[in-house]
Amino acid sequence: MRTLLQDLHFAFRQFRKSPGFVMTAILSLMLGIGATTAMFSVVYGILLDPYPYKDNNRMVHIQLNDKNGRGPLLLVNGSGVKDLQKIPSLDDVFLARNNQQNLTGDQIPVSVNVGMYSPNLFEYMGVPPILGREFTRADAASGSAPPLAVLSYLFWQRQFGGSREVLGKNIELDHQLYTVIGVVPPRFTWGDSDVYIPALPTADPNEYSLAFVKLKPGTKFPVAEAQFQALADQFAKQNKNYPQDRKVKIVTLNEQVLGQFSGTLTLLFGAVLALLVIGCANVSILQLARGTARQHEFAVRVSVGAARARLIRQLLTESVLLSVTGALVGVLAAYKGVAALSTFLPYYSFPHEAAIHVNSTVLAFTAGVAVLTGILFGISPAWQLSRPQLGHLIQASNAKHSGSAHNRHTHRLLIAGQVALTLLLMAAAGAAMKAFVARIHTPLGFDPDHVIAMNVGFPKGANPTWLARLNANELVRKTITEVPGVDTASVSNTWFPGLGGFVAKIEVQSKPSLTDAQAVACLVSTHEFLTLRIPLLAGRLYDDAENMRAAHVAVVNQSFVKQFIGDGDPIGQRVRSPMLKVEQPSLLVAQAPDDWLEIIGVVGDAKNDGLDHPVKPAVFLPYSFVLPTDESLLVRVTGDPDVVLRSIKERLRQLNPEMVVGGRTHTLLWWMETNGWGQERFIATLFSLFAVLALGLAATGLYSVVSFAVTQRTQEVGIRMALGAPRTSIIRLVLASTGTMLGFGVAIGLVLSIVLNGLVTSWVKGSPRDPLTLLASAIVLLLVAVGACIIPAWRAATIDPMRALRTE
Repeated sequence: MRTLLQDLHFAFRQFRKSPGFVMTAILSLMLGIGATTAMFSVVYGILLDPYPYKDNNRMVHIQLNDKNGRGPLLLVNGSGVKDLQKIPSLDDVFLARNNQQNLTGDQIPVSVNVGMYSPNLFEYMGVPPILGREFTRADAASGSAPPLAVLSYLFWQRQFGGSREVLGKNIELDHQLYTVIGVVPPRFTWGDSDVYIPALPTADPNEYSLAFVKLKPGTKFPVAEAQFQALADQFAKQNKNYPQDRKVKIVTLNEQVLGQFSGTLTLLFGAVLALLVIGCANVSILQLARGTARQHEFAVRVSVGAARARLIRQLLTESVLLSVTGALVGVLAAYKGVAALSTFLPYYSFPHEAAIHVNSTVLAFTAGVAVLTGILFGISPAWQLSRPQLGHLIQASNAKHSGSAHNRHTHRLLIAGQVALTLLLMAAAGAAMKAFVARIHTPLGFDPDHVIAMNVGFPKGANPTWLARLNANELVRKTITEVPGVDTASVSNTWFPGLGGFVAKIEVQSKPSLTDAQAVACLVSTHEFLTLRIPLLAGRLYDDAENMRAAHVAVVNQSFVKQFIGDGDPIGQRVRSPMLKVEQPSLLVAQAPDDWLEIIGVVGDAKNDGLDHPVKPAVFLPYSFVLPTDESLLVRVTGDPDVVLRSIKERLRQLNPEMVVGGRTHTLLWWMETNGWGQERFIATLFSLFAVLALGLAATGLYSVVSFAVTQRTQEVGIRMALGAPRTSIIRLVLASTGTMLGFGVAIGLVLSIVLNGLVTSWVKGSPRDPLTLLASAIVLLLVAVGACIIPAWRAATIDPMRALRTE
C-alpha cells in the first residue's frame, strides 16, 4: 500500500508538470468511455434486461404470418381456450383485449386505454405491485369477472397525482364502476394499458382475444410451431373470419418489438467501442511521446537500482489514474448522454418496459472498462520505456531524445489504426445518412404536413343503430370542419396513411381465375382524397349522399389496376370482399357489405404498407359499410396544429360533454418521423456523431505525433535552414513523415469498409462500399489530417535557425 501511495504521489507530481498532456488524455478518454457508457446503458436496457417479467425468456409471441411474412398474433375465442391449453409445449397463457374507454363521473371525461386481461395476468407476469394488490384467479372463482381495476404507474401519477388514497376508490369507465385495488410498478407497461381489469372469454364465437404464451422450459421453437400450426389451422376451418392460410412463427418478445433494430443497436455499440479504441490509441501515443522525453529520468532511476518491474508499475499507475479520471468525467457526461439518447430513440422501436439509465451494472461495466483501458493503452509504452539505454542516455543531453525506432514504428501503427477505424466510422455514417435522406424523400403519394390523425370516442351505449351511428359520425366530422383553422376533415376507419390498413381478400368479377387476391380495404369518407391531396386519375369519387346510403361503389388505386385489371378499363368493373361481412357485437354493418362494388374511379398510389414496402392494391369504399364504436379522422389544418386541436376538443366538448378525443393524437408528419424514418434518423445521427468524435480524436493524435517529432528534430531543422533549405522543403519533410502512415491507414479503412459491407448494410440500411461515400469520407479525413499536420509543420518552418542550433 505504501508503494502504491508513493506511485500515486509521484504520478500527481508528473501530471502537474504536463497539464496539456493530462487535459488531452483525460478529454480523449472522457469521450471514449463516456460514449461507451451511454451506449451500453441503451444496449443493457433494451437488449440485455428489457423486461421485468418473471421467466420472460420463455414468453413468446405466436405470429400468424401470410405469404409476405406478416400477420396478426394468435387469436383465440372462448371455445378455443380449452384447445389452446391442451398444447403440450404450453406452460401458461393469458388473454388480452384493449379498447379505448372514457373515464367518466364528476370530472371532464378522459380517454383511457383499458386492458381487459385474464385473471391470471399478474400471476403469469410475476411482478408485485408497488401499492395495494393485483387481481388473481381467485377473484373470478365464481365464474364472472369482478369490477376491479389495477392502475398503471403513469396513469396513477397523471390522473391521481400519485396519491396512495386511490386504493379502495371507485373509478367510472364508460359509466361502469370499478374499485381500484392496486398500482403496478413503472416498468410494468404491458399493452401500454392505463387501467388493467379482469375479463373472462365469452361464448360469442366472433369475439377474439390475443393469446400470450409462455413455453415450458427447454421447448424448441420448431416443435412448438408445429403444435400451434395445427391449432391455427383448426381455428381457420371452424371460422371463415379467422385468418386463413397462415404459417405460425414463434418469436421472442424482443424479436417482435425490435426486429432488425436489435442488430442496429449492437452495431452502434461496436461503433462506440471503435471510438473508445481510437481514444485509447490517442493516449497511448501521448504516453509514448511523453515517455520518450522522460528516458533520461528512467535511465537515472535504473542506474541507481530501480527494477524494470518498478518502472512498469509506475507507468501503469499513471495510465490507470488517467483512465479512472477520464471514466469519472465520462460517467458524468454519460448521465446527460443517456437522457438525450432515451428521448431520441424512436418511440415505437423499443420495449416501453426498458429502463434506460446509468445503473449499478452500467457503473460496474464502466469501472471495468476504465481499468482495462488504462492497462491496455499503458502496457505498451510501459514495456518499451522500461528498458532505457543507460550509457547513451546518461551521456547525452537530458532535454531531447528522438526515441527508439521501435517507438517510432509504434507511433505509426497507432496512427494508421486510428485513421483506419475513423474512415470505417465515416463510411458507415455516410451510408446511414444516405439511407436517412433516401427515406425522408420516399414518395408518399399524399401530403402529411398539417394533417392531424385523431380518434373520437362516443359514450358507451350511444348510437345503438347503424343509422344513428352514421349520423353521429357525420355530425362530428361536420362539426370539426366548422372549427376555425380547419381546412378539411375526413373519416378514415381502416387505413392509416403510410403505415398500414385492413388487408382483405377480394374478388374481381372480370377475373374469376384470381384466387387468394388481397387488397387494402380503406373505409373512408370521400373527403379523404382532398384532405391527403391524393390525385384523381380517372372516373369520379363517391359523394356524401352515396356514403350516407352505403352505395355499392368503390375507388381503386393504380397498383390495383396494374395487378388485377391490366390494360383494360377499370371504370365499371366490379370488386367485392367477403371479409367486409363481419360479425362482431361492437360493429354495425350496412346491408349486403360483401356484395359487388362498382369501380367508379382511380386515384394515385399512396403508401399503405410502410415506407420500405411497395404500395399494395387498395380499394376505397364508403366508411358507412362498417361502423365501429369510435371514429377515426384525418383533419387538415391551416394554422398551428396544436392550437387547432385544442379548439377541436373544446368544440366537441360543447357538442357532447361525454365525447372524448383519444390520447394518441398527433400529426401525420409526427407519425412519419416516428414510425416512418425514426430509426434511420437515430442511426444516421449516432453514426455521424461517432464519426465526428473519431475524426477529432484522430486529428488530435496526428497533431501530437507530428508536434513531438518536430520538437525532437528541432536541431536538424535548424541545421537544414542554416544551410539554406526553404520553408517549403521543411514543410514537405514534416508532412512526408506522416504521409506513409496516413496512406496505410486509409488503405486499411477502405478494405474494412468493403469487407464489413454486408454487416453494415443489413443493419444501417445503406452501403458503406458505395464509391462516392468512400471517396467523400477519404477526402474529408485526409483534409483534416493534413490540417492537423500543417500546424506543427508550419511552426517548424518558421523557427529561428540560431535558436534551433542552440537547442539542446
